[in-house]
Amino acid sequence: MVSALDSTRVVSAQYALKNLRNSDDDSQDTQSSSAASILSSYGLDPSSASLLSNQALSGLLDTLSSQSDTTEETDATGDRADITSASFMAMLKQQLQEAAAAEGESGKAHNMLAALEAGTLTISDPTQGVSVAAWDVDDPDEADTESKAGKAIDVSGWSDFLNTHLERGSDGAFVKENGSYVDQTTDSNAFFGLIGSNYYYLSWPQAAAK
Repeated sequence: MVSALDSTRVVSAQYALKNLRNSDDDSQDTQSSSAASILSSYGLDPSSASLLSNQALSGLLDTLSSQSDTTEETDATGDRADITSASFMAMLKQQLQEAAAAEGESGKAHNMLAALEAGTLTISDPTQGVSVAAWDVDDPDEADTESKAGKAIDVSGWSDFLNTHLERGSDGAFVKENGSYVDQTTDSNAFFGLIGSNYYYLSWPQAAAK
């Protein structure tokens, strides 16, 4: 059942999303600020300087405003990338490298990239019911790897998945340590955001953080 608070947030998210998409240049900053406030109310980082970009914000508002059931969500994601494929891993590594370069000498993207190269980064997509351990496509030992078997996970929407996995503080906001969220089910670092044009959940051991 959707609570009154959730309903209010969904309606607010829908209006903010509409404003984001239909805004002109003069009003962009104000409307983006409103959307960022809604994002913050869910305990997520609205900073456009992070991997959770303004484009990701728009997509997240889509997710939060969606009231479709699991079957409808699954049907709507039929064109999603195969996260068990080498092509996805190549795209993931390129995006992390670009984000790490933008960060400077250290940061969340550096930590995820290090975990990818160490084989300790996990990608999950609950809308498809699959997770997989990432691998480095540039590793000579993986030269002939076209795909790897994924692990079946429960199919669910992003809201339920994040609420289950991400640790919250006493103020209700999602906890962050060293710039990353905390997966309370595994005590790992976590990130939720766009990889390519779709959302994914990435987790890696806290020991990977510098």
